[in-house]
Amino acid sequence: MGWLDRIPRAGNLHIGGLHALYSQPSLFAAAGITHIVSAIDYNIYEDDPRLAGYKHIHIRLEDDPNENLLQHFAECNTFIDEALRGGGGVFVHCAMGKSRSATIVCAYLMWKDGVTADQSLMQVCEGRPVCDPNPGFKSQLAVWRRMLEAKGEGEADEIYQTWVRERWTGDWWSWDRKYRESKL
Repeated sequence: MGWLDRIPRAGNLHIGGLHALYSQPSLFAAAGITHIVSAIDYNIYEDDPRLAGYKHIHIRLEDDPNENLLQHFAECNTFIDEALRGGGGVFVHCAMGKSRSATIVCAYLMWKDGVTADQSLMQVCEGRPVCDPNPGFKSQLAVWRRMLEAKGEGEADEIYQTWVRERWTGDWWSWDRKYRESKL
């Protein structure tokens, strides 16, 4: 695991934490990074000269199981895919490069390659072993899978709207217990 970890079999797609963004600019140039996805709950210093020249998308959210990251998957997928198809490189990061960023990359792999949430996470962990989305984000990847399998946008939207109306929320410990029980 390094500052800027490449996702195997995903082109020039990388994942990492916030520290790499500000302290390792030479790695970005060496890796051919042209696009950055920031999934973090505070302001990124976008006027920082070290970030000049990068295309950037900023998804503001906390690493909280109750956050709705699912609503950003399609936008992030389009951003990542257009960059990679255009010959660019993408760096997806959150604070630690473990949960939010991993969830976004998993959602992209599920959409692009038709893999399951578990398969996508295994692939992400090949490049960055610390990746482990929080239980709420893992449940959103399961909803995302159902949306991807839907017969048309109308059905996918209904799956999403139902999830928004009926989704369970709770504290971290309750989420962890709920997730562990669902795996038994």
